[in-house]
Amino acid sequence: MNHTIINVEHQLIPVLVKMELEGVKIDVKKLSNVELELNDLNESIKIQIYQFTNSDINLNSSEQVSKLLFDDLKIEPKTKKKSNSNFYSVDKSHLSKLSKDNEIIPLILDYRKITSLLKFCNQLKNVNSKTKRLHGNFNQIGTATGRFSCSKPNLQNIPNVKVKAEEKNRLKVLESKFREVFIPKKGCQFIGADYSQIELRVTAEMSQDAFLLKAYNEDLDIHKLTASEVFGVKFKDTTDEQRSIAKSINFGLIYGKTANGLAESLTEITNKSHSLEQAQKIMNDYFKRFSGVKSFLDGLVVFADKYGYSKTLYGRKRPIPELSSPKMSEREKGKRLAMNSPIQGSAADIIKIAMIACDKAITQNNLKSKLVLQIHDELLFEVHDNEVSIMEKLVQKEMENAVKLSIPLKIDLKKGKNWAMAH
Repeated sequence: MNHTIINVEHQLIPVLVKMELEGVKIDVKKLSNVELELNDLNESIKIQIYQFTNSDINLNSSEQVSKLLFDDLKIEPKTKKKSNSNFYSVDKSHLSKLSKDNEIIPLILDYRKITSLLKFCNQLKNVNSKTKRLHGNFNQIGTATGRFSCSKPNLQNIPNVKVKAEEKNRLKVLESKFREVFIPKKGCQFIGADYSQIELRVTAEMSQDAFLLKAYNEDLDIHKLTASEVFGVKFKDTTDEQRSIAKSINFGLIYGKTANGLAESLTEITNKSHSLEQAQKIMNDYFKRFSGVKSFLDGLVVFADKYGYSKTLYGRKRPIPELSSPKMSEREKGKRLAMNSPIQGSAADIIKIAMIACDKAITQNNLKSKLVLQIHDELLFEVHDNEVSIMEKLVQKEMENAVKLSIPLKIDLKKGKNWAMAH
């Protein structure tokens, strides 16, 4: 592994040790209320589901759910493939495609979501009896791209749901409360700092695409710019729907989204059916306008195919043996990994460098504030009330200057008396 990366990973160890030892405070009473409400909602959803069946079925059994949907209720599956046990898949992606075909489908999806949220509640209750805080385990090389993984509990999976005051969906409202149960200790508040569009900025840096560089150097709304280019309208005349489509394209292409996947996203955004041909045309128009991105992504595949691995801006390598597989599906997966890994990996490298820089600056300034959580592109600090203004400046300076790129890095910074307010 490249010397730069080894250096980063070594310097990160004491930072993570401090984070794990420090832990984070949980509002146990609030968590208890969320759990009670989830259990209540779960019971009411189960009653609604059982109205569709003559017998009690085990909702956690894929086979029984499949039999109920496709044999008893005669719902037409959207896949021809059956499992080894000869039943149609009831995984999330298949059920999502069927969600408008029968009202039982959204209920089953909600039941599953509640079940996983209740498991999460149990993990969050695992507060240390001495410190009265929750101490997660952070694994700095827990994923193939170099991103963190976290266990006991996996805080990387914490719901990130914001709701408007008039939101009627009870499950969505309960999901939004999870970040409210994380609270700072007395005399402190949270500062949350989130990198803005870090993966798209990395794409602009690595591809040197003229449009993307212009957007970020002039601080233009990247999704509006993409919409105006792809749909051939003036920047100021782009609609919200066009911007949403452009956003789906921008992020989708980083993850190697196919025309098929884009067609599904477009259907979701517009509530109108989009054909594969329409999605392909939008992708072609995008790549015509953003030719730097197209040749960059193609180049990543060629590089990984030649050397057997992908590489981030800072030299982190990821082997991609899938590219030499005799199976077409494996090779396609390898292409997606070859496009995505350098981008996601570079973003992971940048946040690690930022964590080291913030920790060092806190120590040098003899501050009592602490870095307590890292989730994806976000850092959460527990800040003493009398250090708030100095920490706001310190975090912004260290995160935005963690690395030097040809475009500026930007963070969104918020503060508050729980994590939801600081996010």
